[in-house]
Amino acid sequence: MQINQFSQFIAHARSEGVVFFHSGLLDQETIASIGAVLRRRLQEEGASGTQSRKVFATFMEMAQNVLHYAAAGQPEGKFGALSVESDEQGYQVTCGNFMASDQVPRVRERLESVQGMSHELVRQAYRRQLASDDPDPDSKGAGLGLLTMAVSARQPIEFTFEEPAPDGTTFLFLKALI
Repeated sequence: MQINQFSQFIAHARSEGVVFFHSGLLDQETIASIGAVLRRRLQEEGASGTQSRKVFATFMEMAQNVLHYAAAGQPEGKFGALSVESDEQGYQVTCGNFMASDQVPRVRERLESVQGMSHELVRQAYRRQLASDDPDPDSKGAGLGLLTMAVSARQPIEFTFEEPAPDGTTFLFLKALI
């Protein structure tokens, strides 16, 4: 990237309220470091305790989603993009990662199911999942991640899938407004 393009990138990010952005390989250590930086940035931004907790929890769920479900990339970690933006209404937390294309129907079904729930139904499903002794066998986190994000969000979680790539992967984007 040329210096003038980088300068434009930074100017655009600032004008759009970008609080944090990462694109690259992720592992547990990177996520822990990013979490510490994000907590500090939210404090500097003046986020309320509740808002900060919801943004942080949603961000961490998205980061864990990338780590656990992203299509294998390189041995050092898995590729993903994560961002937090602020505006006058709150925060937007967004992530994107490659996933195995054959998993898209199952993931789309889950996302559409939660997206179609009222906030109260999301809260009830979240409580049921917390109390459940029968975790989802396809989930590495007892199926709580999506519900955790949905409980914190002020609107249904948005998502989109890009067209499948020749290597058998599809890029998934998730967005939650907090």
